[in-house]
Amino acid sequence: MKKKSIKVLALTVAMCLAITTVMTGCSKKKEPEEKVMYTNPLTGIQTEEPVETPRPLQVSIDNVGDAIPQSWLSKADIIYEVPVEGSQTRLQAIFYTQFPESFGPIRSTRPYFVDIAREYKAVFLAHGWSPEAKSYLMSNVIPYINAMNSGLPFYRVSDKTAPHNSYINWEDVKGEIESRGWWDEKLEIKPFQFREAKVEDEDEDTKDKDSKDKDAKDEESQEENVVKASSITIRYGNSGCEYTYDEETNLYTRTRYGNKYIDKETGESITTSNILVQRVTSKVTDAKGRLQINMCEGGSATLYTAGEVIEGTWSRADLDSRTVFVDSEGNEFQLTPGTTWIQLCDQGCKVTAQ
Repeated sequence: MKKKSIKVLALTVAMCLAITTVMTGCSKKKEPEEKVMYTNPLTGIQTEEPVETPRPLQVSIDNVGDAIPQSWLSKADIIYEVPVEGSQTRLQAIFYTQFPESFGPIRSTRPYFVDIAREYKAVFLAHGWSPEAKSYLMSNVIPYINAMNSGLPFYRVSDKTAPHNSYINWEDVKGEIESRGWWDEKLEIKPFQFREAKVEDEDEDTKDKDSKDKDAKDEESQEENVVKASSITIRYGNSGCEYTYDEETNLYTRTRYGNKYIDKETGESITTSNILVQRVTSKVTDAKGRLQINMCEGGSATLYTAGEVIEGTWSRADLDSRTVFVDSEGNEFQLTPGTTWIQLCDQGCKVTAQ
């Protein structure tokens, strides 16, 4: 009888344990699966899907007269403003994650534009070339599409005057890239370095008061050593622009001699997360005033990001390497995730910030 009672008790305990285990298992929350995030090497923006484009497209864009406003600059990942003859400038727009329905107005190229394309391993799109740029491109240093010899249907829009009105559709460019096999293999693009986004503490009440005070003092101490500027003015001679920082959006709005600088297709002002001033030396090479710029010479550089000013230098090992920008301590510049405008400034360019 005693043995029977022990067996019943053991069976009861076992059943209770089993029920408890089942209930515990049912009530246990599943840990959320960690999402794998991919970072755009040119903008630092994270997405759930990797960038599928095998290589960027660089487009030579007009920046003179009624070429402005240009189309779809808002979709570019990086935009260079570079000096050209006549103390004017031209834009080099680099598209990697978004490709608009059309590009324009497209203008001719110079050798140092090609040098920029080489560091991004980009397909280069332009309409026309200087004699030196023509020889350079035809030596096949990079894949290129040029209106002068491509046979593609470049067209001129009616609301701008020639030569500031040359356009081409993305579908035609894409078809040429694919037919030439320029997208057959994905190329590794050297990334810029980016700042981590600030995350607010969700449970401030649980923070120890002393810890809060210490964090506040540390931040205040760091703030004292930071140089700030909310307004940047850049003058190339016969061309110029300004950037104004908005603390709420953490973006810089670009203007031209105080006037709005917009995307023709959206009507919205052009903004950027970073302005990177790259100092270069130019020299005139012909009677038309065309310039030569050594894109591996190195020099000083200034980064404007998140309202801050960081001074440093730039260097480039060779024409097939990326330009590296570092601060005074040798640390690579940390950009804010988003679009970057790189201002190639020669000795005739004046930059002021306040």
